[in-house]
Amino acid sequence: MYRRTITAIAVALAAAGAHAQDVERQRDGATNEDNGIVAGFFDTADGSKINFSEFKLPPLSELFANARTNPSVEMIAREEEIQRELIKKEKRSLLEYISVHANYTYGIMDNYGSNSTVTSPIYYQYMGSKQSYWNVGARFHMQLDEGFDYRGRIRRQKLAAEKVRMEKEKAFEELKQKIASLYVSITNKIIALKTAGENAAAYKGAGMLTDQEFKMGDVTVRDLAETKRWENEAVGNYQTLQAQIEQDILILEIITNTPIITNAAADVHVDSGN
Repeated sequence: MYRRTITAIAVALAAAGAHAQDVERQRDGATNEDNGIVAGFFDTADGSKINFSEFKLPPLSELFANARTNPSVEMIAREEEIQRELIKKEKRSLLEYISVHANYTYGIMDNYGSNSTVTSPIYYQYMGSKQSYWNVGARFHMQLDEGFDYRGRIRRQKLAAEKVRMEKEKAFEELKQKIASLYVSITNKIIALKTAGENAAAYKGAGMLTDQEFKMGDVTVRDLAETKRWENEAVGNYQTLQAQIEQDILILEIITNTPIITNAAADVHVDSGN
């Protein structure tokens, strides 16, 4: 209750301080934004690439689809492919027990003969004939235990492939749960960031007003120190929350292979207006 009262007073002081500072700073060309009091989000990180007042997360369906290319899921998917190929190998394993042979022979058979009589000299006679033959055969050899276990081996391989498929789906479901958790966390933190930004801007305005009053002698140094402490606490809370959001977004980018900070596009967003 005390903190709420202080916050309300700080907001009122911030508005009054901003008006007074405008009058005083107009001579130097300063504006309310120079004081750190801006509508909507209070920006304390000029180097941030994220405009949280317009930031949008991609839809969950896109994040889930891209997450299938996550290395942890892809690795199991490759193992599933290997198991599927082993099923095909088991179905063809019967060919290991079958051997086929074939041969073909072609040639000319030579036959030399000689003949002679008492009245005639020896003469030689050549006889040659072309010959060819071919032979084709097959042989099947399998041990009985291997033959009876043929269907069993195929079934066991199918079960192994199904187990890997289920492991892949389990890994993907766990990844989806992590993505959903980060998605909700980022969305809620962005909403909280708007409130933290308004709170930080109010305390910063109150701090500047108190600083001016201290210079004029209207408040004590203790009052100034207390106001600055609240200001630093509010700004620190905002910066911490902003850093947490950026860290969560980077993790979401990595596990989903989806560019978010560099290419924010789609459903969930925080209205920076009313």
